[in-house]
Amino acid sequence: MGGPLDMGGHIDGVFASPPVTVKAFTQGGYDDEGIWVPGTPVEETYAATIQPLSDRETDNLMRAGVRLLDPRRVYINSGDLTKLQLVSDMEFLGQRWLIIRSDIRPWRTYAKIIVSRYDAQPAQAVPDEP
Repeated sequence: MGGPLDMGGHIDGVFASPPVTVKAFTQGGYDDEGIWVPGTPVEETYAATIQPLSDRETDNLMRAGVRLLDPRRVYINSGDLTKLQLVSDMEFLGQRWLIIRSDIRPWRTYAKIIVSRYDAQPAQAVPDEP
């Protein structure tokens, strides 16, 4: 039997894999005058497969009291997955998304993340109508 299961490289050209940008912040702190200084932003971009959440998964999350708006599943199997463990937001398809639940296994090169789109976002550019 071979080594441990590794999902690296299993997302291929058959799937639409748009770039997913993950934004996180390093730990902030207080300066000498006691004023909070936020951490520096860190961005990482991954190739991902994005799928809609099944009705059953959506229903289970809503019964648990989670508010969902356009829920999706995001699968990532490349890059430094340890950076995903402490983030709460993602950007893809031109929108910001809140991470609801995540299963991140860097030792298996696997991440399954359930996200919900934020409500208040800038409107997409719409051409002027005559």
